[in-house]
Amino acid sequence: MQPNSTNSLSPEEKQSLLAAVIDTSDDTIISKTLNGIITSWNKSAEQMFGYTEKEIIGKHISILIPPERLKEEDYIISEIKSGNKIDHFETYRRHKNGILIPISLSVSPIIIDGEIIGAAKIARDITAQVEAQNETKRLYEELKSLNSKKDEFIGFASHELKTPLTSISGYIQILERVITDDRAKGFLAKTMQQVSKLSSLVNKLVDVSKIESGKLHLNKTSVDVEAVVADAIQLLEHTNAPHKIKLQANGEPVTVSGDGHRIEQVLVILMTNAIKYSPKAEEIGVLIHYGTNQVKIGIKDQGIGIPADKIPHVFDRFYRVEDDPNISGLGIGLYLSHQIIERHKGKIWVESKVGEGSTFWFTLPIIS
Repeated sequence: MQPNSTNSLSPEEKQSLLAAVIDTSDDTIISKTLNGIITSWNKSAEQMFGYTEKEIIGKHISILIPPERLKEEDYIISEIKSGNKIDHFETYRRHKNGILIPISLSVSPIIIDGEIIGAAKIARDITAQVEAQNETKRLYEELKSLNSKKDEFIGFASHELKTPLTSISGYIQILERVITDDRAKGFLAKTMQQVSKLSSLVNKLVDVSKIESGKLHLNKTSVDVEAVVADAIQLLEHTNAPHKIKLQANGEPVTVSGDGHRIEQVLVILMTNAIKYSPKAEEIGVLIHYGTNQVKIGIKDQGIGIPADKIPHVFDRFYRVEDDPNISGLGIGLYLSHQIIERHKGKIWVESKVGEGSTFWFTLPIIS
């Protein structure tokens, strides 16, 4: 039987075999003394740095190190002298022609008879990896810039739209007072409804712009929760007569610290959505649960429901669950609601089943 182990080799043969393995390795392998003098140099090192073995052996390792990175060598030697290994140290080293090469270094102590006499380095060129990282960073910065410009445009366009909409609304109200023809009054009422929808959309876009620029501020006061809920219900009942909004409250009424206008805005958004996504239902439920530390409010519909895989995204900006052309909206109402509730240090979430409807819940901390 032919031996397949290196145990039968003489020390000289083992040394020759090891040298052959190192010299044919695809990785750059270099050894040096603790004083930084290069003692071995394989063919991959020659390809990476441009120096032949004859040119480099006996030279100090600093020949490869950019001046601004010389302190790295002090750190590496310090670790090696302590018997520590360095893995995947990313840095730059200098080619013979002066070009800097991004590399990943792994350095191990060379130990003979229990004594550390030098260091062995394995270096890998990570140019492709660094270029990919730089490209990713560039694309990220470009996307960030485009997103910022988009938010600026939304804010600018929204503010510019508010003035003509206010004028249109004013002229329609004047016409409603002077026109006596019932048919014409009906047309004006429908026009006013559309203007109101457009105004609401513009206001939401303005709020999105404020959120993105960090300018959505809350005017916090002591808020009577049931009073705010009642105001929101009254507002919705005037504009959505076919649906009945039923309020159910449990526990002793309390006040919260918050912006009453913004809390009402969240309620209106959630109730409007409940009505919009349950056109065949006759009733919308508003639930209030008073706890020890918080108030929990829910808006329950009997609509189409939300698929489980889409629930994690419903509060994302511009996300719409259904692309139904008969259901209007840009997917910003729930995003605004989420931002407003978070700024009140509350939580907002949804419980839903397809075909059975949805309940949107949010909490507000009680004033202690």
